[in-house]
Amino acid sequence: MKNGRFLFLPALSCLLVTSCSLPEDSITLQGAGATFPAPLYKRWFLEYYKLHPEIRVNYQAIGSGAGIRQFTEGLTAFGASDAAMSAAEVEQFKKERGSGVQLVPMTAGSVVLCYNLPGLSADLKLKRKTYLRIFLGEITTWNDPAIAESNPGLKLPDLDITVVRRADGSGTTYAFTNHLAAAGANVGIAWTPGVGKSIRWPKKEMIGGRGNPGVAAQIQQIPGAIGYLESGYAALAKLPTAALENKAGHFIHATPETGQRALADAKVPDDFRIWAPDPEAPDGYPIVTYTWLLCYQDYTKFRGDPGAGEALKQVVHFCLTDGQRYSKELDYTPLPKNVVDRVLVALANIKTVREK
Repeated sequence: MKNGRFLFLPALSCLLVTSCSLPEDSITLQGAGATFPAPLYKRWFLEYYKLHPEIRVNYQAIGSGAGIRQFTEGLTAFGASDAAMSAAEVEQFKKERGSGVQLVPMTAGSVVLCYNLPGLSADLKLKRKTYLRIFLGEITTWNDPAIAESNPGLKLPDLDITVVRRADGSGTTYAFTNHLAAAGANVGIAWTPGVGKSIRWPKKEMIGGRGNPGVAAQIQQIPGAIGYLESGYAALAKLPTAALENKAGHFIHATPETGQRALADAKVPDDFRIWAPDPEAPDGYPIVTYTWLLCYQDYTKFRGDPGAGEALKQVVHFCLTDGQRYSKELDYTPLPKNVVDRVLVALANIKTVREK
């Protein structure tokens, strides 16, 4: 199933983007943002369209930072981000749009470290201190003793490490750096570049790629490269992923199941900003994140199609219920039932122009 996860995407050019034949009372919802969940979002929107051809969704995967900007500027009916929205961004939205923001967690996924080491005979294992020092620019060759220590018997090449990172404002970067800061604090290594959708990387030689697809392409092209990706993009690109040491000291590969274990004990606050930057679960993968839709709390303030709010609520309800069955198929982590139940209550409370 992994290699088939994107086979439906060409059909979207008709179903979700161009002016195919639609019922007269049809509505098109414009959304933009994170590349991390884009394959799953587009699958959801396609499946919903099959059931309800009067509603289509045009989602542009342009990165979390750009998605938040377009949403704040009123250019889209919804945004999407792997970094939620900060308090300052929510306040700016209220100021410009006259409505609060409802964060809607939709799914979760893992951030994996992919590498390009031709001829490597087995999977790579990386300790927490090791991958922290790689992304700090302190470990610069693949046969460094710190890497060799975790990979006995594996012939590591005398090859320079090329770090590939995101060039655009990215929720994937936020999730990754949030983990590096938390893990670093737990192992005595300061993650000095900070946490954010965009950061100043420690070395100018670190190469940027736009979106998850851009990072994947750079890793594929550069022998000795390592970079961070959403796990599904790694599967699509057929890139190997490292087993990472978690907080309990176990080397874990990313799967929907290890992601679920990592998030099992995450506390769910009322604003749904759910973070698990360094999970405690002994059998959980260490880098996991939720990803959110950004919605108006009051769609009477939306300046686009007056029916957008009610249509969006219907689509999101499908994604949170029947649509969750597609998550594992596409290498994402389905939402726990207790999270879904609370999010559905918040969704029902979103005000639309059809309410009296």
